[in-house]
Amino acid sequence: MRKLFIQFYLLLVISFLVAVMLAGLVYKQVAEKTGDRALADLLKTSLSLIEYKLDGIPQAQWPAALRTLDHDLGFNVSMQRMDELPIDSDTLKALREGDIVMLEDDYTFLQRVGNSPYALVAGPMSYLVFLHELRWFDYALLALIGLSLAIPVLLWMRPHWNELMQLERSAKQLSEGEFSARVQLAPSSGLQPLAQGFNHMASNVERLLESKQALINAVAHELRTPLARLRYRLALLDIDAANPAQAGIERDLNSVGAMIDELLLHARLSRPDLPLQLQELQPQAWLQQRLDDISELNPQLHFTLQIEQPSISGDSVLLARAMDNLIGNASRYANQQLLIKLYAIDDWQYFRVEDDGPGIPEEDRQRVLEPFVRLDPSRDRAEGGHGLGLAIVQQIMLAHQGRVEIDASPLGGAAFTLCWPRLQAVTSANKT
Repeated sequence: MRKLFIQFYLLLVISFLVAVMLAGLVYKQVAEKTGDRALADLLKTSLSLIEYKLDGIPQAQWPAALRTLDHDLGFNVSMQRMDELPIDSDTLKALREGDIVMLEDDYTFLQRVGNSPYALVAGPMSYLVFLHELRWFDYALLALIGLSLAIPVLLWMRPHWNELMQLERSAKQLSEGEFSARVQLAPSSGLQPLAQGFNHMASNVERLLESKQALINAVAHELRTPLARLRYRLALLDIDAANPAQAGIERDLNSVGAMIDELLLHARLSRPDLPLQLQELQPQAWLQQRLDDISELNPQLHFTLQIEQPSISGDSVLLARAMDNLIGNASRYANQQLLIKLYAIDDWQYFRVEDDGPGIPEEDRQRVLEPFVRLDPSRDRAEGGHGLGLAIVQQIMLAHQGRVEIDASPLGGAAFTLCWPRLQAVTSANKT
């Protein structure tokens, strides 16, 4: 609120000052012209009156005679020789030509008396002194008015700010998966249309996700039933177990079953309220066993395992699935080498898998984390997969408040890194 208040307040004050300065400039021009005209008329009238009273008196006695007169003008009037006045040559020239001259330093006006060497000295003018002092008062008054504008700005902005904060909280809840979050504002609120639009959007998102979940569950259930019947009927057929056709059918059925399981897992991980069973884990034994299993199937691969962090925290089942997906993915695309590292930096835990395969172009590194995304043939061999492995890894990291990083490996292929913070474990386990 502070930043918004300062921006709005400064805009208001600057607009106010510009308006005041423009109005003051117009007023100054009008007032100066009117004041100069009135002052000139006053000096001419005073000069005519003084000349009338000094008529017949020698010029040398004019200053003394003027001091004896009762002027009752509200300002001092005296007479001096023009060559004795503290003025420069240009001012003296203007004075001799009959112009009214103002000495701004002491607010005094000069006017030549006829064709004589004397000049009438009027001043200092008290009202000009007052105007000069009033100028500083004006500045102080403007500053006070500018400061007082903060009060209505704050009174107007505070309820709107509270409503905006409520919108921000609801938007944050929605982004974190609380799709029941709604904004409740007063009917008279100026942000009511925005709140209604937000609530309508949240309701649509909630219905969409519910329908998506229901669709996935229904499809998975409807597929499992005929899949089970096919397996049962295949078992009843009197076919040689070594028959290649039967082995192919069983592989296809197993592939469909595995795809259904991955679909259900991906749908379950997409839930914002996914519960985590946090544990303190020592995954070295599990990782070594997993690598031994892969080595039997891929004897041409050379595995390097580097454990710098003996224990990690998180959901043992989900983390095992994420690490297994990365290792299996790397083993499919690696040529000969595969590097696996587990380490920690401060309160963050890292699991990194590198291979020497074809790698992933930089423009595709975020896209491969989406469901059913297939890259070019150089990275889409015939090793199988359903296009959900990396999407599941991404969902697992999001559930752990972490992320998946993809970059190039020094081995020449791709490098996948799981990054997640150390979470408070509620139980402990020796292995994943």
